[in-house]
Amino acid sequence: MLLWKPLVLNAMIKKIIICFALIHLTIQMNAQFFRGVGLFVGGTSSSHYYKNLNTIDNLSFLHALPAPTHRSTELPYFSVGIFGEFLRYDHIRWQTEFEYCKKGGIEYPTLIPGTGLRDGAKVNSFTNIQWNNFAKIFFNEGYRGIPYIMLGARLEYNLSRSIGAYGAVAGSVKKINITPDAGIGYEFASYSKWHVFTEFHYNPDLIRLLAYNVVFRQRMFELRLGIIYRPRKSSIDDCNAPRYHGSDY
Repeated sequence: MLLWKPLVLNAMIKKIIICFALIHLTIQMNAQFFRGVGLFVGGTSSSHYYKNLNTIDNLSFLHALPAPTHRSTELPYFSVGIFGEFLRYDHIRWQTEFEYCKKGGIEYPTLIPGTGLRDGAKVNSFTNIQWNNFAKIFFNEGYRGIPYIMLGARLEYNLSRSIGAYGAVAGSVKKINITPDAGIGYEFASYSKWHVFTEFHYNPDLIRLLAYNVVFRQRMFELRLGIIYRPRKSSIDDCNAPRYHGSDY
């Protein structure tokens, strides 16, 4: 009976130690998985491309209806978003974002086919909320910062649209769309947990829309400036710049 109590006590202590070890390991793994959170603002430039599949006929001008083959003028706008950075690896991360932006193009529609007469500027625009996901791959750190590339996709939900020209085609764009994205970025060196970065993104349509025998697709360029907060240090958070220790060092 006297031996039984110490055995039970030792077993309980071992279980408590194991539980605390598992809790500590879980916390450490979660801390390593989450790397940072940030926000960005950007400038965008987007356009629409139309390819009319009708045979060119200078009598009926069917190749100009409901939209001729052409690329619209660029539509400038802005973007804003928030994001989180994850994965325990130092040189590859997963970045997930929620972004507000607008895509579109400026059109000068033909008034009378075959005459060259055109109407004034008409805007086609799509205001979107997007859920973006990227693989973020860091390269070797330089003196002033570290470059990286981003490969991923955007899930776009169209909140509203304004169609000023070629509505039969442009108005057929789906409410929900998935588009690929490729970007390059540069994160500036910092001794603090706050890091400033800039990025450039190329975002084309993957699946081309076919409406009324006209192929339609969108394309957007985006230039971002943002800031990220990382609560823990990693190899990419350390700056290689020399430190000044004073004249007596």
